[in-house]
Amino acid sequence: MGGHVNRIETLAETRRSEAIDILANAFRDHPMFPPDPTGRRSRLMPAAIFDAFADAPDATLFGISRDDELACVAFVFADGYEPGGLALLWFLWRMVRVSGLQAYSTMARRVKSENYSSDEQRLELMMLGTRGSYQGQGLGRKMLRHLFDFARERGYASVVLEVPKQTPAFRLYLSEGFEVEKEISLPIMPLCMMRRRLD
Repeated sequence: MGGHVNRIETLAETRRSEAIDILANAFRDHPMFPPDPTGRRSRLMPAAIFDAFADAPDATLFGISRDDELACVAFVFADGYEPGGLALLWFLWRMVRVSGLQAYSTMARRVKSENYSSDEQRLELMMLGTRGSYQGQGLGRKMLRHLFDFARERGYASVVLEVPKQTPAFRLYLSEGFEVEKEISLPIMPLCMMRRRLD
């Protein structure tokens, strides 16, 4: 593992654009979204999520740097938070632009119908991405373990996320102790709701 890994830090607003670049590239060939040769739609997704969920409890953007370059980022917040009013409408419009109206409405409808409420305090991992040149070096795993500590310190009982099945990310989450709570059938591939207890 060449290079020096700096400590994981909370990223300031001034580094948001750099984080968006990493996440846009990480999600560019994502199986849930249509092809995006220019990368414009891929950038829109993380920007929309940051804007919509910035005020959620415990909303935090984390980063790992290597050799003074941002290499891996993750965005988390308290599970169950939903933006309201104009913020919600703006978010939905932008997500439709990313995935197309039919694909987004199908996915949103099925995910909403499968969601369930829980009294348990859960931290949601909304996005995790590693810069291409640093993939395969264990940074995603390092970030996950930091998020587990962050969640424990704030009294959360678990970390939750949603991920398409049959992807490298799904396999990483399984290897770090996440379990599939629900599997939602979507036209492209199943979407898994996963949970990692923090016992």
